[in-house]
Order: sequence, then C-alpha cells, then structure tokens
Amino acid sequence: MKFFLRASRFIRSLPRVRFFKPFAIRLDQGHDNDVEAKGRLIATIRLYGSQNRIELPKTSSFTGHITIRGHGNRILIGENCRLTGELIVKGRNQTVTIGEGTTFESVYVLSTERCDVTIGRWCMFSRGIEVRTSDSHSLIRKRDGRRLNRAAPVVVGDHVWVGLGSILNKGTVIPEDCIVGAKSFVNKAFSESGVVLAGTPATVVKRGVTWSRARKRRFSQDEMEAWRIAEPVIDDEK
Repeated sequence: MKFFLRASRFIRSLPRVRFFKPFAIRLDQGHDNDVEAKGRLIATIRLYGSQNRIELPKTSSFTGHITIRGHGNRILIGENCRLTGELIVKGRNQTVTIGEGTTFESVYVLSTERCDVTIGRWCMFSRGIEVRTSDSHSLIRKRDGRRLNRAAPVVVGDHVWVGLGSILNKGTVIPEDCIVGAKSFVNKAFSESGVVLAGTPATVVKRGVTWSRARKRRFSQDEMEAWRIAEPVIDDEK
C-alpha cells in the first residue's frame, strides 16, 4: 500500500505535458498558468510555478524555448514580431516585454532577481545575443561581505539595432533609434538617442545616425523617420 501511495504522489508531482499546437509542447508543473498563443509557435514551454502568463498575438511568431520558474510572471510579445531564441524568467512578479514589430534571429533573454526586461518596438536583434538582468552568481567584497554585482533591469528603446554576438547586461538602458555594434558588451545606462554604441564595455563611437532595414545609397528625411509612424518592413534575409 505504501508503494502505491508513493507512486501516486510521484506521478502527481510530474509536469503535465500538453501538445497545444502542432509543433509546441507545454510542460506545466503548477496551477492557474495561462498561455495565450494565437500566433505561430514552434517551441517547448516549461512552467514551474503558478499564475504565470504568456501572450503571443496572432500576427507574431516564436521559435525556441520558454521557461518560467516562479509565480506571477509575464512574457508579453507584441504584434508583428518574429522571434527565435530562448526566454527564461526566474522569480516572482517579473515581466519580459517585447514590443511590436521586433525581430530576433537568435537571442537569449534572462529575467531574474525581480528585474524586468523591456524591449521596445521595431527593434532588430541579430544572432548570438544575450540580454540578462543578472550575472547569475555573486561577486563579493571580502571586507564586509557585500555583493558588488547586484541585479538590475534592462531597458531597450524603440528602433534599436543590436549587432551579432552582443551582450546587454544588467543595468543596460539604450534610448530609441540607436545601434549596438557587433560583439559589444553593454552594461550601463545611456541617455543619447541616434548613436552607435560599440566596444567592451560599450561607449558612444558615433553620433547623429539612424538605421533602416532597407539597403540603398541615400534616404530622404521622411524615410529616415518613417519607423516612428509606419509598420516596419521585415526583411527575410538573415
């Protein structure tokens, strides 16, 4: 009898597996979790906790992995997004927000220690990028035992282009209409829009610039400002 009771408890403790879209698997070990995935989803979703929410609208797509460990967390994806990567939330009452028209080619996002990740509209993220609110381990000052590398939110404004292999670390703030050069390490707040950030750590290397997904020799003023009022043109070239 004891064997059957233990076996029953073990089976109840296993995550509930659900194939809720043709190419999506949901493993749910909690209760009152809500996955509202109306768009194209090719993913594994792991939920360890309760009252978490994921929103993917009909006009957007996500390919990759989503993991939430905790309670009351949210992943909110805007309209017309095309995302490939891995989204991880660990903790309580945290939010990962990805704005309208943003694209990821291969991006790892980690939101933990009660710090949110906010990515604006019409952003373009290349391959091999990390966005993280924590170093995941502690750097400690021996004199008084104080942790030196405390977690902090990451905020990316509208219309930001992040180049190949870059890292947006805890405390990053990037204003709208900026470019982050390939292989850059951003770890602080910037306040000036229309600049190129590059290097390790990143600094402002060019001012008075904007960017476009289109490729041509010259752009009019209206074309350079079109992202503010028009839907983005998504280029399939990677």
